[in-house]
Amino acid sequence: MHAFALAVLGGLLFAMPARADDACLAGASLLPDQRQLAALRTATDAACPCASFTNRRGYQRCARHALHAALDVGTLRAACKRTATATNAGATCGSGKVACGGVDTGAKHPVSCKVRAASDCEDRHNTDATACTDETHCADVVQWTAGTCVDPRQRGPFAAGVRVITYTKPTVQKFCSGGTGTCTAMPFGANCRCAADTDCQSGTCAPHDRVLDTSIWYPAPRGSGTNNPTYAAIVDAPLDPSRGPYPLLMFSHGSCGDPNQSIFFTALLASYGFIVAAPPHPGNTLADFPRCGSPAAQTSSFLERPQDILFVMNALLAADADPSSPFFGAVDETRIGMSGHSFGGLTVYTTVPLDPRFKVALPMAPAVPGTPVLDVPSMTMLGQIDSVVDLPSIRTAYADALPPKYLVEIANAGHFAFSNLCFPGPDCAPPATLTQREAHDAVLRYAVPFLEVYLAGDSSFLPFLSPPPIPGALLASDLSH
Repeated sequence: MHAFALAVLGGLLFAMPARADDACLAGASLLPDQRQLAALRTATDAACPCASFTNRRGYQRCARHALHAALDVGTLRAACKRTATATNAGATCGSGKVACGGVDTGAKHPVSCKVRAASDCEDRHNTDATACTDETHCADVVQWTAGTCVDPRQRGPFAAGVRVITYTKPTVQKFCSGGTGTCTAMPFGANCRCAADTDCQSGTCAPHDRVLDTSIWYPAPRGSGTNNPTYAAIVDAPLDPSRGPYPLLMFSHGSCGDPNQSIFFTALLASYGFIVAAPPHPGNTLADFPRCGSPAAQTSSFLERPQDILFVMNALLAADADPSSPFFGAVDETRIGMSGHSFGGLTVYTTVPLDPRFKVALPMAPAVPGTPVLDVPSMTMLGQIDSVVDLPSIRTAYADALPPKYLVEIANAGHFAFSNLCFPGPDCAPPATLTQREAHDAVLRYAVPFLEVYLAGDSSFLPFLSPPPIPGALLASDLSH
């Protein structure tokens, strides 16, 4: 076998089998095709380093060899030849030109890209043009930057700082400090819960404290220090005040989760100029395992979670007015949103209606309580192979929400696509499912632009929220008023 073909085959061995009769990136072949095309791109980049070419013809010849080698050894389906050829044709390598992204929001296909001289990458008619100098392929400009040259998978203009601040609040429920009576035993430290607001036989009904060690991510100056892997951020970095005050997003973790469960999302948002606060929900955290999953713990958490969120939100707004606080003048009280995963997604539904200061909602793989109706701009996200929550209920909750609203469904993704945690099982079993990195890329591709548009107020991210969606994602929306 030709040495070049062997090199390409080596980069493609992990690719999954696909159906020969599927169109490229369709049906049962979607995930195998995604993997094969990504592997071909990696092999091509290795065999044909973009920066090493001084003329475009030489690069295109090398890229064709890589493509034909993959087809010859059967590690790329013939159905995807046209897709791979188009990717190569849209490369800037050796041309001395740039990938010129275009956005025409009034067009049927609003996002475009052409290889042009940098001096020729300029607005035309209704198209806003941007020279994407950091990109070498128009395919990436279209798929991952929506023609804007901003890739929401990558860190934004700030470093991400993080502080852990402890807040102490009384429980919503009242507990008996002694005695038995008809009290219900609780799994997280209290002796018993009062059946009514009366004394127990030999004790008194009183609230118990909830200690909320809250992770708070925020924009920090570049070069502030080294990221701590627990938080994907720089611990106690100074806050960058240059573009404040910043929008605030409250984040609620899943059942038996913790505040740092989705740092791929929370820390990255800080780099884009958001403050993200994630309190724990005591009794229903990973530290409480296995009792965190008991019916009593979940019932208690259902009652306590909304007040945990509101308490920390109010504390941060108070800090914004406190000259001694590191968050003095940093929080924009007119731009507050709410997000959460799983039980935290349920918490979005139960918390947002309690306070008109919430301006957006972003439930991720949420459990759905009853028939909630979100009346603020929302984006509902789910993985199509989720075996933990009820997908029809999520779709119904989206249908019942008031516009503007979006629904993002990610193919071959399960319940843990929205978390850094991956519990082996049908919901997280690469390569049969998306890897965590693949799933996170798809989540960020939509969640970050949604928050930029509807919470931060930056309309330049609107092209990300228009069709066509990226391969492997379904995007539905209703923007009527």
